[in-house]
Formats: sequence, structure tokens, C-alpha cells
Amino acid sequence: MKRNHPLVSVLMPVYNGSRFVGLAIESIMRQTYRNFELLVIDDGSSDDTWKILEKIKQKYPDKIRVYRKPEKTGAFAAVNLLFPIIKGTYIAPMDSDDISHPERLEKEVNFLESHPRVILVGSNAKIIDARGKTTGSKIYPSDHRSIYEAFALVNPVIHPSCMVRRSLLPHREYLYHTQFGVNSDYYTLFNLLNYGKFANIPELLFSYRIHGTNSSLENLRERFLTISRIRLQAVKKLNYKFPIKAIPMFLVQYCIALVLPSSILLPLYLHARGMKKLRMNLPRKTLRFRLSLPAIIRYAFSFI
Repeated sequence: MKRNHPLVSVLMPVYNGSRFVGLAIESIMRQTYRNFELLVIDDGSSDDTWKILEKIKQKYPDKIRVYRKPEKTGAFAAVNLLFPIIKGTYIAPMDSDDISHPERLEKEVNFLESHPRVILVGSNAKIIDARGKTTGSKIYPSDHRSIYEAFALVNPVIHPSCMVRRSLLPHREYLYHTQFGVNSDYYTLFNLLNYGKFANIPELLFSYRIHGTNSSLENLRERFLTISRIRLQAVKKLNYKFPIKAIPMFLVQYCIALVLPSSILLPLYLHARGMKKLRMNLPRKTLRFRLSLPAIIRYAFSFI
């Protein structure tokens, strides 16, 4: 680890997360990089989440700050409430049902310290189920150009795996745009492309949990329409240059999402997201693809 150990602010929103939040927090507490603060905000949970947070706070009083909201406003709006009070040089989002591998923070800090023009670095990830069993993986491009092009078809950043350089952020009052609900991170990342380079560390530094009650599994058709609006707004308002060669696959995504009935859409989506051992690998040259059936399924259902 480098001599310079800048403070990292880990931000974790949680809503009715009593099943997994303890595991998620412990994965942060086990990090090899020790100069961090963990801020957890309960977004109006109705289960035992707050009791669990109070208990964990007693265990780690010097590392964790916990906050509670009376009503649910959504994860990104909740994190925005924390943003003015964080102290870190770097910001690390963390979901309350996922697992950060022990070296995640250390390797991301070292990468950002060595690449001052990078505003955001993420990593690849295992996909795990409710029991923690590995069911697949997410492998995304690592260099800025490939990541930029991939944004036309997918979100090539595993948002809760990433670390953000605070000094390059365009706003000091908030982190996320929130007008697109659970897909607001996608729009926010489109915006951050204007302020620095992106990168992904080509290692599995994160475990992304799909357990059947993820918000990403709800209303897939409506979510794709929202994602389509985000891409349009990115072109119109955020100066995103949509690659011409991405248009055919975008149309494939659009047709599959709109034509297939929900009874077929969800199983196909779960299969493509790793629930059936299908790897979500995206080639380094992301937009060079062959229209085979597996490729169509993989790309079409990687839009969320």
C-alpha cells in the first residue's frame, strides 16, 4: 500500500435490508485498507434493519456512522443526504446486499492515486445468490474508450463496486441525479463521463448478489423504457456521442424488451445475469459482436 492513505467515504443506503446488511457491512470492516469511514442510512425501513444497524454501530463505534430517515425516498436520494457530511477524498458506493472483497478499497485507492485523470474506477464481479453461492460473473471493459462506447448498450460499471474521485465531481451539494428512479446511477455516470476518465480493474473485487427481491428485477419492460430515455437525454443534454455501430444492437434490445411477454422476459433476464452460470463477459472491443443467439440474449439483457 502506498504511504499516502487518503480517507475513503463508503456510502451505504439500506431499505428493509435486515437479511444481508450485516454481511455487507462486515465485508467493509474486513478491508485491508483501513483509512475509511462507513456511513449507512436507513431509508425508512419497516423491518429490523435499524436495530441491526444500532447493534453494529456499537461494535464499530469509531468506523461507522448510522442515520435513519422516517420515510423511503429511494437509495440515491438517501445517499445525497449524506454527501454534504462526508470527509473522504474518495467516495465508494456500497449496496446493502452485496459483498466487497477484502482488497477492493486498497486496490481502487492505489489505482486512483496512480491515475490522476480518472474520476471513477470500478471492478469486475462475481454474481452470487441469496446463499452466497457463485452463479456467474460480470466482466466489463477496463479502458476508458471501450467503457465509453459500451455505455450505448449497457451500464459497463458495476456501480456499487466503484470508487469516485471527489475533487473532479461537478457538484458539491449532491452526488446523484435522482429523476430516473432506480436507474438514476446510469444517468449520473453518463454525466460523469464529461469530467474525467473511467476505468475498471480487471479483477473480481466484488460480489453482486441477485436474490429474487432486487429492485432490478421489477418491471423490466418499464425499466428498459426508462433506460432508453436516459440514453436519449445523454445524447441531447450530456454530450454523449452515441456510436453508430451500436444502433443495430440497441434495436434488438428494444424489440426483445417490448415484444416478449413478462413470463418469458424475467427468466431470460435472470439467465443472462448469471443465475444459470451464463457468464456476462463483454469483449474488450464491446461493439464488435456477432449476432448469434447467445450473443443477442447476453447483450439484450445486459441493459439493466
